[in-house]
Amino acid sequence: MSALENQAILLISPQPWDHIRVSKHHYAVELAERGNRVYFLEPPAELLDASVRMSPVHGVTGLARITYRPRFPFRIRFHARWLFDRLILSQVQRILSVIPEPLDLVWCFEFNLFSNLRAFRAKRVIFHPVDPISSREQLRPAASADAVISVSEQILSPFRSAGLPVWVINHGLSRPFEKATRCAADWRDQRKTRMPRVGYAGNLSRPALNRDVLRMMVSGNPQAEFHFWGPAESSSTFARRGDADFLSFLKAAPNVLLHGRVGHEQLAEEIQDMDCHVLSYARDERESDRSNSHKILEYLSTGKVIVSSRISSYVAHSDLIRMPPDDDDSVLPKLLTDTLNRLPEFNAAPLQERRREFALDNTYSKQIDRIATRLNALSQLRASPS
Repeated sequence: MSALENQAILLISPQPWDHIRVSKHHYAVELAERGNRVYFLEPPAELLDASVRMSPVHGVTGLARITYRPRFPFRIRFHARWLFDRLILSQVQRILSVIPEPLDLVWCFEFNLFSNLRAFRAKRVIFHPVDPISSREQLRPAASADAVISVSEQILSPFRSAGLPVWVINHGLSRPFEKATRCAADWRDQRKTRMPRVGYAGNLSRPALNRDVLRMMVSGNPQAEFHFWGPAESSSTFARRGDADFLSFLKAAPNVLLHGRVGHEQLAEEIQDMDCHVLSYARDERESDRSNSHKILEYLSTGKVIVSSRISSYVAHSDLIRMPPDDDDSVLPKLLTDTLNRLPEFNAAPLQERRREFALDNTYSKQIDRIATRLNALSQLRASPS
């Protein structure tokens, strides 16, 4: 039997179920569809009318969401972490009280709340941070885990000294993109009938976004049509000075189309029509260490060339992605111009096929297979006589 079938799994997420779908949601659905009973633990909700509640996720058999109201002010963790860690244990007991069976596995993506994951009394524990570690406190959950997983060697490097199994597992390709990839046609040279199309998908108010570089890409390539998908409101929680000017520039640019927020299915279909995709992130302590990005897989799934900041996890795949040799993003506008002038070369059918194959080798289903294989090996190693 696979290590990840017919199990009771608590998946701890820093985002609620109603959040835009990210890795935690995709893992939860895939695990449930393998016959597991998955309990998706949401972040605390202060306005919840019950101390803890579990409800089924409609449309996904075997998946339930757990919401809870904090029993004490969670801001204590910023001022007296030792007290917070003691108080959170009573919160854990309330969460466990609504789960009707012992847990086989705790799979934790949250690195700020639960320092001791053994408090959930599961047989096994996976700690799975997918964002940069920015404080010592965020390292603590690993001490109670059987293995630590992340999407890059850079994020995992602080955990290696602890002697725990650490596994690099790439981001996953979600089902809408997988479906669109399998149905995609080969790229054809359409420059005689239309402008080259350049795509970007993501929150335009995200702090890590390098707006200056994107602005130069747009203004420096008037021969191209730029398509942006994602929230484009300067009132975003993460908005900062300069967002409004950048958004005003995009809205006024004659070669820009803003599509706003769309569903995964619509996005997966619409980006297939791009000839090139772009990504430019500055370093951000909490959001971007430029070691990996889930957008890369989505872009690769179209088969089309990507012009991107230097992303360390993809340095070995420079034939599939065009990146600067260092962290200097000021060269990206010219790199984009050169790429657009040579689209038949960079979007040749063999390269498109290799990009799609790479993306399809990183579906969430395949990532779970990889994790299950490692868990099985870890269990066999611990069961063998010393």
